[in-house]
Amino acid sequence: MTTTSTGGSSGVQAVPARGTAPARPRLPTRTLGAQLVAFSFVAPALVLLCIFLIYPITTVVLVSFQQWSLLGAGQFIGLRNFQFIFNDPRFVSAVLNTIYFVGLAVPTQIAVGLFLALLMNNAVAGRSWLRTSFFLPMALSFAAAGIVFRWLFSTSPLPGLVPSLFSAVGLAFPAWLSTDGAWAMPMIVVMNTWKVAGYSMVIYLAGLQTISADLYEAGSIDGIRSAWQQLRYISWPLLMPTTFLLLITHTIGSFRAFEPMFVMTAGGPAGATTTLVYYIYTKFPNLMGQASAASTVLLVGVLLITALQFSLSRRAEAYY
Repeated sequence: MTTTSTGGSSGVQAVPARGTAPARPRLPTRTLGAQLVAFSFVAPALVLLCIFLIYPITTVVLVSFQQWSLLGAGQFIGLRNFQFIFNDPRFVSAVLNTIYFVGLAVPTQIAVGLFLALLMNNAVAGRSWLRTSFFLPMALSFAAAGIVFRWLFSTSPLPGLVPSLFSAVGLAFPAWLSTDGAWAMPMIVVMNTWKVAGYSMVIYLAGLQTISADLYEAGSIDGIRSAWQQLRYISWPLLMPTTFLLLITHTIGSFRAFEPMFVMTAGGPAGATTTLVYYIYTKFPNLMGQASAASTVLLVGVLLITALQFSLSRRAEAYY
């Protein structure tokens, strides 16, 4: 570094040579008291995180290597629990059913939520009432929603409302929830979408209302005038972060789905709606090691899919 002198001998100022980056100013170091104060605000959340998340996950992973039935101490058996579940046809079927449910439910929830948000973002009659109606199912639990849909579409032991209306006009209603395995899972997806689409609508509405009207006016000058063109070239790219947020939350929620399968079909018919979480439930409490092994597989799968989604979201944001 070369220096040049400005002013008198008492006012010498060091000027970095050309091509040399200026030195960064040093940030003031925090005192121990300030660090303790900051940690005191974070400590309650950390304690709850350790109690209700870190400790249960660690326990499940440890139990997956043991033979344990909640009575007495567990016996370490290595990878035998994993070997058993991977050789179990019911586990393989549960994994395939889970993938089928996630692949069908998540796009449907996002598409319906986006459609409702675009509809409610416009000036329509009774918009406030419609928004409340679409979001109201979120106030119900999945168990309550499942009971309602089972009452609507069940054919045995007593016919529900919809089969009764069909029989009143001389039509036969298919037994989607009791005997028709091909339609049992789509019926659960319909219930799940009815329950969750209002949440997607609200999130998309928040994203749509952050898009400035000036962008649509500038687009109209460039020939982007129809609703489809505005959605494709303006709204959808700007809603990409919102879409990936919903994609991650709905994916995790769909992998964890249990109440609809338990209430509406009890995993049937013939195991057509037995997902991975329902399979874990069937192992509890006598086979805790196998249940924990299946839970560990579920955890790893969700983490890998979430990491993949984060990677794709960064690429999509860089593209748009």
